[in-house]
Amino acid sequence: MPPEAMDLASQLLQYSPSLRCTALEACAHPFFDELREPNAHLPDGRPFPPLFNFKQEEELSGASQELIDKLIPAHVKRKIGLPYAHLAGT
Repeated sequence: MPPEAMDLASQLLQYSPSLRCTALEACAHPFFDELREPNAHLPDGRPFPPLFNFKQEEELSGASQELIDKLIPAHVKRKIGLPYAHLAGT
C-alpha cells in the first residue's frame, strides 16, 4: 500500500473526532494529488467527470483559504473563473 494511502487511512480512522480529518481535508490529502493534475484522465483515457464543481456556500463554507487552495487546482480555478477567495473564514 502506498505511504500516502496509509497516512490518509490513519487520519480517517482516528477514534477521537477532534483528531479525525474532515471530508474536505481528506479530499485535499496528497493521496489524491494525481486527480488534480491538469492532464489527469481515467485509465481508459477518458476524462474525469467534474471533480471540483463544489457548491460554493454549501460545501466550501468554513474552509480555510489554504485548504481551498490545496483542494481546487489553479487550472480549474482559471477555467471556471472563480478564485474562491471570498469563502475563507465564512
